[in-house]
Amino acid sequence: MRKLLAGRLKTSRKLFSDLIQSRALENKQSLMKLGIIVNSPSPHQKSLLDALVSLDDVDVLIAYSFRRNPQRTWGIPKVIGKSVMVPWKPGPGCIGHLTDWIRSSACDVWILGSVFTALRTQALVSALGRAKKPWVFLGEPPRPRSGWRAVVRNRLLNRVMNKCDGVIATGMESARRYQKLLGDNRPVTSVPYYIPLDEWLELPLVEPIQPNEPVRFVTLAQLIPRKGLDVLIEACRQLPSYGWTLDIYGEGPERSQLQQSVRQSGLPITIHQPLPFESRTIGFRGKHCFVFPTRWDGWGMVVVEALAAGLPVISTDQAMSAHDFINESNGRLVPADEKHRLGQAMCELMADRETLPRYSVSARNAVHHLSAREGAVQLVHFAQRLKSTVHR
Repeated sequence: MRKLLAGRLKTSRKLFSDLIQSRALENKQSLMKLGIIVNSPSPHQKSLLDALVSLDDVDVLIAYSFRRNPQRTWGIPKVIGKSVMVPWKPGPGCIGHLTDWIRSSACDVWILGSVFTALRTQALVSALGRAKKPWVFLGEPPRPRSGWRAVVRNRLLNRVMNKCDGVIATGMESARRYQKLLGDNRPVTSVPYYIPLDEWLELPLVEPIQPNEPVRFVTLAQLIPRKGLDVLIEACRQLPSYGWTLDIYGEGPERSQLQQSVRQSGLPITIHQPLPFESRTIGFRGKHCFVFPTRWDGWGMVVVEALAAGLPVISTDQAMSAHDFINESNGRLVPADEKHRLGQAMCELMADRETLPRYSVSARNAVHHLSAREGAVQLVHFAQRLKSTVHR
């Protein structure tokens, strides 16, 4: 009798286990399968991709176009989800090979976030069309160019815009620019870059500045022309001769030229070596205001980091992230390459130094709610909408 009961119990357990596995398989098969192709892992994309993988209502395939970005110093962050390399085989049959790979992946919707000027990205555009799969372009707005580069880049970008079913842009200003580029009613949404901000949110807020204490400005940037540090140094000539300091953290080909400008000016500006990527919160600690004189940044994560650190931010309007988060209560937005407007904004904050603690609270409040999960959910909803409305 005991053996009979034990056998029936064992059979019941197996049936129950089989039922659970069957339902799990059915649920997985009913999920929308999302394919997302990006250049190579970056800390910003890692956070979003990890959040996507953790969602219950989507099955995500992550594919990298390139093994790493040689222009970046952050190495290769590992994403928690399943990731593969795009099977790139240069040659006459490369598009057919990519088409077969896309079809075999059986994704309902594709998101193409690889740089549009790359040959393999353009090949993927063709392959997605051949595979008859709904797909959207994911990326920062194109950087303004001139001359022959502008002609080539515009043609490649127009090809992507003509063939995609929509765009996922990084930020509101980026979305506005892409909607204009599309020129029709194809959907555009904004999914900003997200990274964990816990370390910045733990930094102390700006405290009331003592009468003899200088206002400490800071910036973190590559020492390259695009970052506009030459404009920042010139703007500092408008500031009083005392009562402030500026710390610049970074490295690049403009270091010697910028250092020479600082020496000739006699201003209280110090150019430091760059901070390690994992330790860059050090640059924000004990400062009062972050200045970002960039001539162009397709996003500008450092703006978000500075706000999270509780620093009011003076940024140019060519940092896309600035349009999402900066307002009169936590900083200033000025035109790029206008040293007088930049210097004026810095002078205004110095003259209004007693309100800096209030600006600090507003700065942190502007970004403290951000989470990668929020962006992932928005991205999935956009893809689900595409799946239900686009038919090949």
